[in-house]
Amino acid sequence: MADTQNKSLRKVGLDFGLISGAEWLIIIAAFMGRFLLQFYQTSIGSLGLAFGMTSFEIGIGFALFTLAFAVAAFLMRKFRPSQLKTVEILSLALLGITMPLYIFASGFAEVYTLMIIDGFITGLVMDSFMTMAGMASKDQSRRQVEQASFSFWVALALIIAPFVTGYLLDLGIKEIFLIFAVMAFVAIPFVAALTGKHSLQYMEAKGHRGSAGIASLFKNRQFNWAVIAAFAYTIPFYVIFSYGVIYGSVLGLSAATVFYLFAAMFVGDVVTRFIIRLKSPVQNKRPYMVFAVSIALISSVFLAMSSLSVAFFILAFLIAAIPDGIAWTLGIQIANTTFKPEEIGTSTSFFSSSMMIMSALMPLIGYMFSVKYFGFTTTLWIFAVVTGIFFVWELALRPANAVGDQGSAAVKA
Repeated sequence: MADTQNKSLRKVGLDFGLISGAEWLIIIAAFMGRFLLQFYQTSIGSLGLAFGMTSFEIGIGFALFTLAFAVAAFLMRKFRPSQLKTVEILSLALLGITMPLYIFASGFAEVYTLMIIDGFITGLVMDSFMTMAGMASKDQSRRQVEQASFSFWVALALIIAPFVTGYLLDLGIKEIFLIFAVMAFVAIPFVAALTGKHSLQYMEAKGHRGSAGIASLFKNRQFNWAVIAAFAYTIPFYVIFSYGVIYGSVLGLSAATVFYLFAAMFVGDVVTRFIIRLKSPVQNKRPYMVFAVSIALISSVFLAMSSLSVAFFILAFLIAAIPDGIAWTLGIQIANTTFKPEEIGTSTSFFSSSMMIMSALMPLIGYMFSVKYFGFTTTLWIFAVVTGIFFVWELALRPANAVGDQGSAAVKA
């Protein structure tokens, strides 16, 4: 019994003797970076309202931020592992410098420019952290434990960031940007300490032929399956991110209450990540993926039914992040274990960036529909139908079980 419990604890990085000092340095710094990204994503609506933007104009800002994040995530595949530490330090410094500038911004053009810049910077920050988290040691089994540790501990920022934002909201949303920017500078010494015995151990593998082309990724049926599942769950997930404060106010909820709902929402994300990590490696991913997409569809329907009762709005919040904990975690595993070593950088980069593109596109279309044509309720029903289409598509794909070790040949369609 004790051996089983210890084995489970090691999967989530709770065995301090097994997790390297380098990994803990990355975890501490990445927690602060994920906190800032989470703060950005959940506060763009409130920030836009502070500048007098309409819901459609806020949607443009959210789209610009996430598209810039996607571009950065896509470009990350061009950096060598030995360059990541420098990229991280420079990105954190730039993020800390630009975040407070919202206090001095006076027009929409300035706000949009800052959103684009910070979206790009946070993309560099988080994707470099995710890559570094798997390079703290050369031993493959130890690296898997360290990656599990990274995923679980950093995910706690998903809950803490919106809760702290809601608590401090009376100070003013622009002022909170100034306060939280300090975290970027606090993270820098932890990244700088990745040297000597705490250096990243896993560098470029010999024999790599460079990065793979994006078109080659779609020969892998499992990868297609993971991307479709991600598209499905990002619809209600990012609609809540961008609509939450605005639509919540329509339903009579204060901005602070919505931020507390964000915190509650991500409890489901963290818990499901914890469960998936305990069960990893998951050989039969299909039941988990189908469950995740089913929850996404239910969340979309609840959002559309919010006009009938605010209870549906709250229920949508409470379950919307559960698919992220499941589909994102398993999707990253597929991207990392069903391709050849030289293809992994491209597969993980495209998986991350494609999700961000989807998360930008759907809210932007939604704002246009809700403001100019249909209103909130009809627009949310349209989103529910689109989620349902992805749900059916996901059910139609039945890839073979995932290959269990990194570097295995791709599973062909």
